[in-house]
Amino acid sequence: PDGRSSARRPQVNGNRSPDKPLPRDRTSMVEAVVFDLFETLVTESQVRPVRASTLGEALGLEREAFKAEWKVRRPSVVLGRLPFIDALTQISRALDGGVDWPAIREAREQRILEKAMAFADVDRQVADMVRTLREQGVRLAVVSNCFAEDVQAWSAWELAGEFQCVVFSWAAGLAKPDPRIYTTATRRLAVRPDASVFIGDGGDGELVGAKQAGLRAFRADWFVQRRPQPGSTDDAAIGLKTCQDAVRLATAG
Repeated sequence: PDGRSSARRPQVNGNRSPDKPLPRDRTSMVEAVVFDLFETLVTESQVRPVRASTLGEALGLEREAFKAEWKVRRPSVVLGRLPFIDALTQISRALDGGVDWPAIREAREQRILEKAMAFADVDRQVADMVRTLREQGVRLAVVSNCFAEDVQAWSAWELAGEFQCVVFSWAAGLAKPDPRIYTTATRRLAVRPDASVFIGDGGDGELVGAKQAGLRAFRADWFVQRRPQPGSTDDAAIGLKTCQDAVRLATAG
């Protein structure tokens, strides 16, 4: 067996128009909210998944050498150019000359399982926020830097149907903070970037990228107490402490 991932790229609303907006009372409301996914809509604080960069020992490889090889390949995995399982295979061959197929498959399945656990625990405040925004006629999108394995559970998530557009980096071939990934979302929602806001925990420079794309950017702080460290790299961003703050932001006249 060649060990290649069998994941298929999802159809992310590229061929259908956004849902007809619901009636709104105030024309000055934000037209769309583009959300980050992990540590904004779902949290891994209770799961603590194994970081891909630390898989060296599990694959029988020297830890630091694996980490260096993984750092080179990770961007290609995030962009969907190199399947996760193929990256592990390449590193194994480069460092050891052989491939431990059972260990590689187990690493992939473990990642899928751990990421799925984040979707299984729906935060009620997040759920209320998302449903309130939709009831108010706000269009919703998700933009996430992720591997194909990370979002296999997306379609089964309780709130997935509330979003009119998802842009996963591995499927789009774009990753935050590239401004094009944000404008891909706003274009699919049929809204202008300047009529949209981006909300995320700040990882991967996403808040700066959103601003460069023309969206107003805000930092999601509601999961910050559950994480070892805040993810934001933009100290100038305005923080939203609660999901209700996000609702007020998007629906204020």
